[in-house]
Amino acid sequence: MISELAGKFSIPIPRLRIPRSWGILIALDFCLIAFAIAQDNSLHGQSGMTTDRPTYSEIEDLGSHSTGDVRFDAIDVFVDSGDDLLAAYQLEFLSDAEGVVFVGIEGGEHPAFLRPPYYDPRAMNNNRVILASFNAGLDLPKGRSRVARIHIQMSGPASRKFQTSLMASATRDGRPIPADISISRVVR
Repeated sequence: MISELAGKFSIPIPRLRIPRSWGILIALDFCLIAFAIAQDNSLHGQSGMTTDRPTYSEIEDLGSHSTGDVRFDAIDVFVDSGDDLLAAYQLEFLSDAEGVVFVGIEGGEHPAFLRPPYYDPRAMNNNRVILASFNAGLDLPKGRSRVARIHIQMSGPASRKFQTSLMASATRDGRPIPADISISRVVR
């Protein structure tokens, strides 16, 4: 009796369809999360890795500026993977200095990292951003390579201090590799 009623009163269930680009982005997000978790677990306790040692850099203020002057600058971020091919990285970049606002992020110089890295634009409002990128291609950088350029707005005089931490770095097969991070002011 129930089966007879079910046949007469069947309600069509709509199929949920998401655009293909959304599916790709969701899959990419899961890959980045899995990569970060795997790196954190595999690097814990290994010596020689730079993941738990922040690097502090001071960017000198060129010229004399009054308190109300606003100017824009750019900072290049470099990752040095030594003799290993760099396929993936995740890093933190922050400043607790007064008068600094992050306004944009560009990709790197090598074709593998030419596109801007993944980041949360809302985090830039707090002067802290985590950048992550990966490329599973065959043309990967080795040694020191610019992986990103961060654009900043500064107001007032004084030098600015920035902190960078390399959270993860890996080869194309996902093997963690030791790497160093450095930054420098873009000279125009």
